[in-house]
This record gives sequence, C-alpha cells and structure tokens, in this order.
Amino acid sequence: MFLAFAAMLVLQLTVSLKTREDSLGLSQPSTYPLVRESIPTSFKKQYSDLMAVIKEESISRPLFWVVSSILAIPILSGSIFCYQTQCLNLDPSVIGMSKVTGQLMLLSLTILYDRFWKNIPLRKLANIAQMSYAFALLLDLVLVKQLNIQLGIPNEVFALCFSGLAETIAQFKLLPFYVLFASLAPRGCEGSLMSFLGSALCLSSIFSGFLGIGLASFLGITSGNYSSLPLGIMIQFFVALLPLHWIDYVPMSQVVPEKAVKKGK
Repeated sequence: MFLAFAAMLVLQLTVSLKTREDSLGLSQPSTYPLVRESIPTSFKKQYSDLMAVIKEESISRPLFWVVSSILAIPILSGSIFCYQTQCLNLDPSVIGMSKVTGQLMLLSLTILYDRFWKNIPLRKLANIAQMSYAFALLLDLVLVKQLNIQLGIPNEVFALCFSGLAETIAQFKLLPFYVLFASLAPRGCEGSLMSFLGSALCLSSIFSGFLGIGLASFLGITSGNYSSLPLGIMIQFFVALLPLHWIDYVPMSQVVPEKAVKKGK
C-alpha cells in the first residue's frame, strides 16, 4: 500500500514538472514596479481587505452555512471506533482500509463533479450532499444493531465498504464551496480568503469533535457501556438535517470562473 501511494506521488510530481506554467491560463505578472511595504503595514492591509470581503453577503452567507453544517454536528467517530474494535472485534486495519476506500470514492466523486455536476445548482447540490451525509451516518446504526448480519453481510465487509462513506460525503460537500469562494474572491485576496476558509473549516471540525465527546459523556457512552450509542447516532442524524433549514444561505448558481468560460469557448 505504501508503494502504491509512493508511486502516485511520483506520478503527480512528474506531471507537475512536465506541465508548462503558461498552459494553466494564469495571469501574467504586473509590469509595474513593486512597492515594498513593512510587514505590519502589509498585514493590516491584508486583514482589512479580508474583513471587507467576508462582510459581503455573497460570501458571508454561504460561508456561514458550510461552517455551521460541520460545526453543529457532534461526531461520535471515536466511540464508534472503540465499539467496532472492542465489541465487534474488528481489526483496526479493516477500519483503516475503509478510509482508503472512502478516499477512492472521493476521487471518483470529484471526477464526476468536474465532468457532469458543475451545472447543477449549488443549493440543490448542497441539499443533496447534506441529506446524503445525514443518512450515511445511519450506516453506523446498521452496524451497531447488526442489521448487516441479518442481510448476510459480514461486519468486516460492511465496515470496509461503508464505514468511511459519511466522511467521504462530508469532504465532497466542501468541493463546490471551494470553487465558489475561489470564483468570488477579488483579485489580490484569493489566498487570504481561501486560507480563512480552510482555517474556519478546520476549527469547525475540531469543535464538532468536542461536541461529540460531550454528547458521548452526556449519554454515558464508555468503553464498558455502549447501550446509548444507537441514541447518539440518531441524534447525529437529526442534527445533520438542521442545516437544511437555512439552506437559503447557499446561492442557487455556481459561479464559473472567467478563465473556464474563455477556455470553454
């Protein structure tokens, strides 16, 4: 497996080295002389520009939705992992391979989005992704209740194929928003806005994990007692549906960059 990933990295590096910069359609550097500014002055300017951009409704509303759709959901991945390894006696390598399967699915979804789903209204796509994510969380309930055994699916196979599905959908949901914010970012503020977006999403994921720990503690889910785990999963499911109530914050259309339009012509 390590050799496979190493080969992929080598392939990516080779493609990057072989790709000419002018083929990417990047804007040419300005011919005007650069004005050197002190670091504090440059920092204040970038900060003020970033705050002005974030306050724009076209950016603040979808930003609020995508961050809140992660932040509000308590993640019980730690409790579920302990249940899978302690109660179901699943090998941790199986759970690890499920993450690899999820990343392969994410790659496939990314290709499908690039080829076919770019013209789908962003609000509709976000709605479908959020609902899919909520229902994917219920797959853990299937494993906890051992419904897969009743269907003749072994725990190892079910965990390998479906344990990472919710995480995969959660990651894919962010892709259209990256495209949206990259398209809406004004010239000179692209890096600041995308860095802020990445930081906000990372912070929301951390807070979501803390909520999951609090929920597990509140329900009394411990290494010796998983009786409340199904209830915790159901709470996850219903909370994951809450962002659909303010889906209007997401714009209908996906902004297509001018470069892509010119390239298509």
